[in-house]
Amino acid sequence: MRDRLATLLVDRYTVEEEIGRGGWAVVYRARDLRHDRPVALKVLRDDLTALIGAERFLAEIRITARLNHPHVLPLLDSGEADGLLYYAMPFIPGGSLRDLLEREGRCSLDATARLVEQVASALEHAHRESIVHRDVKPENILLSEGLATVSDFGVARAISALDRRQLTSTGLHVGTLGYMSPEQAAGATDLDGATDEFALAAVAYEMLVGETPRRWMTDEAVRMGRFFEAEPVHREALDALPGRVEQVLVRGMALNPRDRLGGPGAFADALADAAKGGREVPDDEAREIVRRATELELAGAAETHALTMGGVEQVAAQVGLPPEQVRRAANEVAAGRELTVSNASARPRGERVQVDRVAACEADSAVHPSLVDAIQSSLGIVGHVSSVGRTLTWSPAATGVDDRKIVVTLTPKDGVTRVHVEERFELAGVRMMLPAGGAFLAMVFVMLVATFLGLASSTWATLPLVLGGVAGAFLTVNGYLTARKRRSEPELGMLADRLTALIEGTTSP
Repeated sequence: MRDRLATLLVDRYTVEEEIGRGGWAVVYRARDLRHDRPVALKVLRDDLTALIGAERFLAEIRITARLNHPHVLPLLDSGEADGLLYYAMPFIPGGSLRDLLEREGRCSLDATARLVEQVASALEHAHRESIVHRDVKPENILLSEGLATVSDFGVARAISALDRRQLTSTGLHVGTLGYMSPEQAAGATDLDGATDEFALAAVAYEMLVGETPRRWMTDEAVRMGRFFEAEPVHREALDALPGRVEQVLVRGMALNPRDRLGGPGAFADALADAAKGGREVPDDEAREIVRRATELELAGAAETHALTMGGVEQVAAQVGLPPEQVRRAANEVAAGRELTVSNASARPRGERVQVDRVAACEADSAVHPSLVDAIQSSLGIVGHVSSVGRTLTWSPAATGVDDRKIVVTLTPKDGVTRVHVEERFELAGVRMMLPAGGAFLAMVFVMLVATFLGLASSTWATLPLVLGGVAGAFLTVNGYLTARKRRSEPELGMLADRLTALIEGTTSP
């Protein structure tokens, strides 16, 4: 194609060498003879040219020529030559963001926020002109002296006008997997700025983590502001960032466009604001933040001697500190109160009922809301949820001595999901005082009868009565707890069975 292009455009350009090749076009470095300047010539694939047609392509791409913005790569020329559709842009010697990522792997938070702001500015300018890019990715973000320039605004617009079946026949898609929004992947044509926001958030994620996310966000992930399915190497990179950065990334890639932040500009602003939380905070200040922000969490932990990891992660997100620093501070705060930090609620001491089941598949985080609804409807108790990786832990929201101490843990691993339901029974509060009080009254009644019969005058005669009353109180309390356990075990068993059936019925093996 190079020789043919050089021959056809010999009066306008000197075609020097191929510098890139993508799904839609081949890119050549050339020299504009008229203005004596280097340019990048993009030539569409022959099969794509046949589908689009010269007239439609040139009309669509010329619409983008009106874009005038410092971070938009301008269109210098376009045309058709013996069936070849081409367009010319300034040649950017610094390469693309893809080239940078291949060299360095990742970017700093400050560099990412700065580049995202520039790209968002270009996208917002195009949106005001009713132009949606549709294919924001590192290859289309060119870099020169620290400045970003967005290219290829017109190509995706021209291709998106094609019938979806026509595109399928060529093996092409508008957009690139990893950066393509769910609505775009579903074939929607009435796309708006939310689609470009999704792609920009995916680019930001890749700059910070080194790869794009492997899955789309669930509603639960958006509510929690956390990538539940992040791989360990991704999680390590995310945890090193200020907590609110992950929340912004999750919102930018929300499954529902309405749950996103409102466009590339809003995403860039939120990321820049979250990045400000990256200041270094002394450990003593972090401990004080944790002490204040987790007051309710610690109050609940006083009953179980554990501070849940979910609570620690929420603190990190709220205050904008790196989660690892918050965990360290939480451990120090917890140590001062004889607490520990654990991945789930600690094993309770004393009497308890435990039920375990195994579902024959791994529960996906997408079914977490349904599982939580099943737990709460079965028990008639409103609770709170902690998530660590893919493990879901539920416990009642109330933590008083007279409230039920129930913990439900769902752990997907090695092709199965382990369902653990546990209730703890304490010899404290109303649970002890009511039956013990009844036994005490019974003992008083026996003493009165003994006095009436004249048996209370002898110490040796009274002692068996006292001991009998104490034993009666103990047996009454023990009987009460045994009855509670007998009622609890089938209830918890039915709950575990329901959760197992729900997991197996909604998750593919």
